[in-house]
Amino acid sequence: MKLNSVQLALSALAFSVFSCGEKAEKTNEPKTFSLEITDSVQVDYLGEMMLLDYEPKADKYLLATDSYYEYLEVDEKGKIINHHKFSEDGVDPVGQALGLGYFNGDVTVFNPPKGYYRFQDSTKVGEFTIPYPHQVFMMYPKLGVFESGNKIYYPKPWPESLAVNMLEGEFYQAMYKLPIIEAQDKTTGDTLAALSLPRNSDLLGDQIHGFPIPVYTLDQDKLMLSMWFEPRFYVYNKVGDQFVYEKTVDVNIPDWVPYTPVPLDRPEQFFAENQKKTPGNLTNMLVSGDYYIAVYNKGLSEAKMTELGPPTDGGLAKRRNNPNYAAIFDKDFNQLATNVPFPLTSNFPMVVNNEGELVVSKVAGLSDTEDDGIVLYKLKLTEK
Repeated sequence: MKLNSVQLALSALAFSVFSCGEKAEKTNEPKTFSLEITDSVQVDYLGEMMLLDYEPKADKYLLATDSYYEYLEVDEKGKIINHHKFSEDGVDPVGQALGLGYFNGDVTVFNPPKGYYRFQDSTKVGEFTIPYPHQVFMMYPKLGVFESGNKIYYPKPWPESLAVNMLEGEFYQAMYKLPIIEAQDKTTGDTLAALSLPRNSDLLGDQIHGFPIPVYTLDQDKLMLSMWFEPRFYVYNKVGDQFVYEKTVDVNIPDWVPYTPVPLDRPEQFFAENQKKTPGNLTNMLVSGDYYIAVYNKGLSEAKMTELGPPTDGGLAKRRNNPNYAAIFDKDFNQLATNVPFPLTSNFPMVVNNEGELVVSKVAGLSDTEDDGIVLYKLKLTEK
């Protein structure tokens, strides 16, 4: 579905009026940003899928179902290049699809305990394993696999030796101290811890903060890490085979709904306190041109959750009231703007293409119009 010139003009006008970011407190000169819809692409597939990743060399996009078991690869015009569904049986079975994305051009799935399987045109072409017993208790929003030199980097799973007990404060302390990214030598298979939380992180104190979901983005030799539930991210620089902590960047987000930490001896209290609300999440860091973009949801207060009541629509009302926003930073990590809205119907923003456009998939249930397939919006970050 292409937007005609009138629709494009109206979309640009609407977003320039209603999508202006609030000026951050530390900015010397006022800056206003918007995310303008410049185009839309329709994928001829009747079903719900989310845009997960982008392969810049082939200029293709990866979409998948919520379970990651079925995926599409499409070109820049939305034409389906490949459609595949993993199987739990037969040749190259995938028992658990806990992460999905591109790695060196291949669709790569995290399939514990076997490791990472790589596919081209629905055919398995390679794999690499994690050479020790491990355990995984979550799906990864971003695959997080990349290569540098003779090393492959990936999110480090919990070792099997970690005693998982959600009713003991010591478990949480041990979990927060674990390395977050691991490097594996492609020749020997030897592994080393490549990145951990800095010593000054609030998560390493004497409280329980719940379960972090690490998401990170690499920009040349600089890496930005979000732990999902904090309004901040950590900046690292690659030195040798490891990443060395540089600084923590706090994101100024008005009306952010914080989670409530609890003492180490009250682990059960954490879930009792925080299930009353939906804490804010910093879900991604994107790079577009001269800007870093922190993607977040502010969260929903206890009062708002009470007002919404129990979900009766698959959680759509909750999503509608907790949309995606962007905070804009320059390359020196000065915050230039906050609360720059994405289109209300957009799914979690995951992708920036070769043109520097942010590309998001549309959540059909959040729209008042019915489409004949999956819709991808192309957005341009514009400074007014």
